[in-house]
Amino acid sequence: MAKEPIPSFEWIITDKCNYDCAYCYQRKYADKRHSPDEVTDAVFALLGSLPGSWRVKLIGGEPFIHPRFIDLCRRIAGAGHFLSTTTNLYASVARLREFLDACGGKLTTLTASLHLTQVKNLDEFIDKAAEFHAAKRPSTRFCVTSVLIEEDFERLRRIEERLAERGVPFEYQVLRVRARFVRYRPEIEAYLADRTLKRTDVIRKGSLFGTLCHTGHLFFKIDVNGDVTRCYNHQPHFYLGNIARGTFRRFDGPQPCLSPHCTCVTPANRNMIRFGEKATAHRIIRRLIGGTPGSVPYVAGKAWKAWRNRR
Repeated sequence: MAKEPIPSFEWIITDKCNYDCAYCYQRKYADKRHSPDEVTDAVFALLGSLPGSWRVKLIGGEPFIHPRFIDLCRRIAGAGHFLSTTTNLYASVARLREFLDACGGKLTTLTASLHLTQVKNLDEFIDKAAEFHAAKRPSTRFCVTSVLIEEDFERLRRIEERLAERGVPFEYQVLRVRARFVRYRPEIEAYLADRTLKRTDVIRKGSLFGTLCHTGHLFFKIDVNGDVTRCYNHQPHFYLGNIARGTFRRFDGPQPCLSPHCTCVTPANRNMIRFGEKATAHRIIRRLIGGTPGSVPYVAGKAWKAWRNRR
């Protein structure tokens, strides 16, 4: 029996970052900024209207750079919602403890991203990760992750061992290039079998085109400027409006995935993807036609070709 979806959304509160990683997709943004007040106000108005408790993931950029990051965490937790975040762990130990206090018992997950080309003192990073791991509540999941560049494999293995000695979990992120996961040499693939972010193996296996998914309904992504999208994979009906302008509308239920590739594990880990439940070709064509420019024959032909080649 499929697990119930965990209602959640991700909010990019800032594009700014103190790192400059070559593989970061946000490097293309020339205008780095924090979410303006009108977006923040709209997000909290939304939180007040959503049914039940939701999980809010604050991301960047580097979220700790946002001048009101701690306050945002405190407000989300105080409203009865859960939260998580990803950080490069540049913040001081004192700042990390302040963050823990602000979240209380509402922090579900903190992921520390290790970027080898940017970290100046690896020993300090490992010490800080171990200290945070010891200070967090048992209910909070914490792990260090790193995007795997093949030539860094042996070095990352040694770091993984050092973290394990301190009791800190480590997981590998598979590099993505042009909206696809890369494939490593066989011995690395074998090693990664149970060491990647959860559900990575599932979404790497093949296309989910046509699979029913709750993204856009019980999961969505809010950009710095308030634009809301269904998920991270561009497709028809990807854009859901702008939350600050009052045009954001959620889907009323699960819809077929219309992207040839899925490259984000979050929807899978929030139980958004209804694996094995495919929409009919007729429903996919209707979904593609609705609101999609172009003639009906062209769109229908494109839909049929994608359906036929979905595996």
